[in-house]
Amino acid sequence: MPAIIDLHSHTTASDGADTPSELIAHAYQAGINVLGLTDHDTTSGWDEASAALGGTHMTLIRGIELSAQVIDDIPGAIPRSVHLLGYLPDPEHPRLVEETVRIRRHRDDRLRLMVDKLSVDFDITWDEVAAHIPPGATPGRPHIAHILIEKGYFVDTTAAFAGPLRGDGEYHVPHYAPRLTTAISVISEAGGVPILAHPYTGERSGAVNHEAPLEQILRDYEVFVEAGLAGLEINHRENTEEGKRVLAQVALEFDLIVTGSSDFHGTKKPNHLGENTTAEDQLERILERASGSLPLS
Repeated sequence: MPAIIDLHSHTTASDGADTPSELIAHAYQAGINVLGLTDHDTTSGWDEASAALGGTHMTLIRGIELSAQVIDDIPGAIPRSVHLLGYLPDPEHPRLVEETVRIRRHRDDRLRLMVDKLSVDFDITWDEVAAHIPPGATPGRPHIAHILIEKGYFVDTTAAFAGPLRGDGEYHVPHYAPRLTTAISVISEAGGVPILAHPYTGERSGAVNHEAPLEQILRDYEVFVEAGLAGLEINHRENTEEGKRVLAQVALEFDLIVTGSSDFHGTKKPNHLGENTTAEDQLERILERASGSLPLS
């Protein structure tokens, strides 16, 4: 039987519900053979997840999901937030460490400002939110959502993000993120393999204008390929069906690695481990390209 390979998951080190040990246990129960651990802007969950592998016969692909942004070269362009998956980088590479520390520090400051805004209309305090962020975890809007849900304002994270936590809402405060070309360079220099996460959802902002003609889309993606982009996460529940077709053409044009993943967050999202997977030959391409760290079994 082919291996079940799920290359995108989160723990309490960022915005997942499971500790790294719990994630490994749940992945084992779900029959996953190869799991990618990709917390937002941190590798702090790697050690615990690695220690939990014993007896599972699973392979762990250690990674990160780096926050990034794209700003079009036109006056007044609004930054578009994107996420870059980086597989098997060196977690101690100076440039990667510097960038993730900067991102997390700005996330923390930005979250405080958002809570200040929200507290005018919602019964919420920074102390409540801070108490819910595990030591070393990357602060993010899901930590605010947890308190809003706990207090009965919303039924789940999706509802909270569609309400006051939406990216274009009155309570939103932007946070620092490197340009996507810079993020690609950071992952590459750290020996990792940079793959664009859920690139064409129809809801989140994208790295390029996917409403443009295909020729323009290809020209826009070529900029990122030339910067070192290695692949696209095409099989993901948030990519539209039309988006998957367009992304497949982009991947074919530039011979990019194609991945599929659950983007598992435990109980914080409806995504199920193994609901989308990566083909074995595409994983092999990642392993051949990576030089920063090794998969663990």
